[in-house]
Amino acid sequence: MATRETNWTNVVNVIGATVLVGCEAIGAGAATGWAFSSLLGLGERFVMGSTAVGIGIGLLGTFAFFRSARRVEPFNAR
Repeated sequence: MATRETNWTNVVNVIGATVLVGCEAIGAGAATGWAFSSLLGLGERFVMGSTAVGIGIGLLGTFAFFRSARRVEPFNAR
């Protein structure tokens, strides 16, 4: 059975890019949720809830980016 070597350059690149994109996506989601709730004058609970929804959407976007990046730069040599 042949072993597959890990391409550490691709691993580091994908993880680094995911951290950067994730920070932006999660921060933008949180800020958007907060801004819309505050703009509409909703209560504090709605502000927290919409901020949480925005963070969740940012996490989903981060996960989708990671999956796409792994397809482009595979972790294992073929």
